Amino acid sequence: MHKLFVVWAVALVMLTGCTQPIIYSAESAGVTATLRFGSALYANAAIPVAVSFTQSEQPYAVADVVLDLQMPGMTMGTSKPMATAQPDGSHTTTILFTMDGEWAIVVTGTSARGNERFVINKIIVSP
Repeated sequence: MHKLFVVWAVALVMLTGCTQPIIYSAESAGVTATLRFGSALYANAAIPVAVSFTQSEQPYAVADVVLDLQMPGMTMGTSKPMATAQPDGSHTTTILFTMDGEWAIVVTGTSARGNERFVINKIIVSP
């Protein structure tokens, strides 16, 4: 019985380590904003996120990146963390969803062509 438990525990750890990253993206005027979450999406948990921008599958420079977390249909304050630019052109920050349910994130910033805005809908957060 003990050996079976050890095998089950090792298999669970291996499967957990092989989970796919949580990725959401949105496109606007030929540019794609991609959010890569560093952990599962749970309410009231600090979640690291990396934001990257591409155009025709090539990196696209956007500065002053801000994420506006919104819960559709709810009248409540919003959280607007600013992201920090990284050497590889991506941006990172940590976000906090204050409750479970469906969320939207509006990503804004500036590029050579002006203000950029991407709306990423239907982000599901677990309790």
